[in-house]
Amino acid sequence: MTIRPKTGRSTADLDCVEQTLLIPLAARVLARRLFPNQGFADPAAEAIAARLACDLTPFEADREMLRGLVERSLILDQLLRDFLNHHPDAQVLSLGSGLSTQFERLDNGQLQWLDVDLPAVAELRRTLFPPHPRRRLVSASVAEAGWTSILGDLQGPTFVVAEGLLMYLERAQVFQLARDLAEVQNGGPVEFAYDYYCAQMVGQAWLNSSMRRLGAEFKWGLAGPEELSLGEPHWCVIDTHPVMERLGWPYDILWSSFRFFTGVRPYGIAHLKLLDDAPGACGSSV
Repeated sequence: MTIRPKTGRSTADLDCVEQTLLIPLAARVLARRLFPNQGFADPAAEAIAARLACDLTPFEADREMLRGLVERSLILDQLLRDFLNHHPDAQVLSLGSGLSTQFERLDNGQLQWLDVDLPAVAELRRTLFPPHPRRRLVSASVAEAGWTSILGDLQGPTFVVAEGLLMYLERAQVFQLARDLAEVQNGGPVEFAYDYYCAQMVGQAWLNSSMRRLGAEFKWGLAGPEELSLGEPHWCVIDTHPVMERLGWPYDILWSSFRFFTGVRPYGIAHLKLLDDAPGACGSSV
């Protein structure tokens, strides 16, 4: 699927992984019509889709996946909202932002926001999102060494979001990213939320028709609860959250059974916090 906004680059300029940004956009745009019971609406996403002049209805063939992505947005929004309730002037670091509109949904008038994505995606974002004095966009690959040097000084309360990102990285890159994030912060409470697939899903993205069309593949999955901190002992696990199970039958039974036998959810969201001093643990449910 190629989409060209009125100005700037088109989605044809993106590689297969970068083009996956269209799937969560479709979920947020179609949510109001397809899933009214979830109580989710995203006018900013709808405006972006209108600017792209794109037909997102082909993604409706993967309706259950779209429902899951809406649920993911609801969970991540709530985690960030809770953090902002305690730290209203926090900085938010959104990794692999794609066409995320989380800033528009949660802006409280005080937070500082930093989007990070690959150069081609960042350029597309610049054509679609108006500038904002409390929002900054950085072109960088989080998989490359030294990428944090362009972030500047990260001080004070910080919330990091990696939505739909880590499963496209290699295991070593995921663990290095966790180390990078632990080292770049210069004080203040830090929390980190990311979504994950289980290790059994690595190489299985083709099972989804939308992913198969785009040619993207999952490279990393959670092998067990010991990996929730992503190999960095300074990250402490606060909790994990189910996604598809919240949608009811059959996921509440089948996916819970999978977790019972394997020890890991097929898909979930992990919520971590950065320890001030000595490494430790504060939970490990998956």
